[in-house]
Amino acid sequence: MRKIEKYGKLIAMSAAALGMTAALTIESSLAYFTTYVSAGGGQVVNLGAQTTIHENLSDMTKHIVIKNDSPINDCFVRVKVFCGADVEITYTDKAGNWREGTDGYWYYEPVLPASPDPKKPSVTTPLDAKITVNVPEGESKDNFNVVVIQECTPAIYDENGEPSADWTTVFTGAGEEAVE
Repeated sequence: MRKIEKYGKLIAMSAAALGMTAALTIESSLAYFTTYVSAGGGQVVNLGAQTTIHENLSDMTKHIVIKNDSPINDCFVRVKVFCGADVEITYTDKAGNWREGTDGYWYYEPVLPASPDPKKPSVTTPLDAKITVNVPEGESKDNFNVVVIQECTPAIYDENGEPSADWTTVFTGAGEEAVE
């Protein structure tokens, strides 16, 4: 019986020492697993600049106006008109806010401010695109397309509060970004 008591105490002490060692090891291994965690997945990035194009046609002239739909983000906008070889486009900017770029786009010079009040939208001054169809006499002038596209980019402000546009960044969707 004495042997059992002697060995029982030894077994209890060994078990306690083993338990304390295990407790110290578990804590450090848990710290390892919480320190080195990786995650995967994707998230759609909303840049905040959203615009809508409005086109009216009268007397073979498209009157192009862009509206900033964002309630909090100022932006820059540009417009490009595509047409066939038999169609000629002449641009008019009565307000003097649009400038023709070397890349075929027309750029709206002032920043298009955010529209916090939907009843008072922020819109560009009109850019008029006069359409002239040059087809040989006797052929129809009624079958042609003139397509207007518009793009926007958020206004980037420097430390002096001066806005600039970055037209080189291309967002391809699903959180992937490619730079030209």
